[in-house]
Amino acid sequence: MLSRTCMLAARQGSKLPIFSASARFASDVAEAPKQGGMTQGQTGMAILTAGLTATAVSKEMVVLDADVLAGFFLFSCTYGLATKIGPIAIQALDKYTANIEATMSEGKQIQMQAYTDAIAEEKAAVASLAASSDIFDIKRELADLEVEAEYRRRIKQVSVEVKKRLDYQVELENTKKAFIRDHIIGWLESEVIASITPEQEEANINQCIASLGMLSQ
Repeated sequence: MLSRTCMLAARQGSKLPIFSASARFASDVAEAPKQGGMTQGQTGMAILTAGLTATAVSKEMVVLDADVLAGFFLFSCTYGLATKIGPIAIQALDKYTANIEATMSEGKQIQMQAYTDAIAEEKAAVASLAASSDIFDIKRELADLEVEAEYRRRIKQVSVEVKKRLDYQVELENTKKAFIRDHIIGWLESEVIASITPEQEEANINQCIASLGMLSQ
């Protein structure tokens, strides 16, 4: 700090600008004529920076104290880390960004597909509504056919039941007639048998024997 104060005091006494040498060097470099069409190479900037730094240090324009060295080493470490780790970090960030974009794009595609399916369903619903009149007519005809089939089934069932009842009545009448006929026949037989006297029975037996004898001859 003492040397910096002395340097500043000496420069103020001589009234010289601080960056006069560097400005003069830069002007000399800028005014140097180009010979043979040659241009500055890739190391020109580095050489220029090194020359300016060496000039500034030799002229004590820049004092290499602890702060300057710490700043230089900090800048060097930062630059080195940025040079070495920067591409890796950029690649990782690019990959992460690509994954996020792919996920968002996939979600967008899924949502667009869902919207497309919903639109298709709505169009199908509109088409079905347009054909609703035909569907109602078909349903009405089917209902009429079902009613007709049920009507015919019930008519058949009624006819079967009526036939059963009629058959029952016929069978009942036939049974009654058979019972009356058997009763009358039995009554007549009993009455006829009861009306025959023993003399008539004996005469009938004798007549039967005579008839059998005549037949046997």
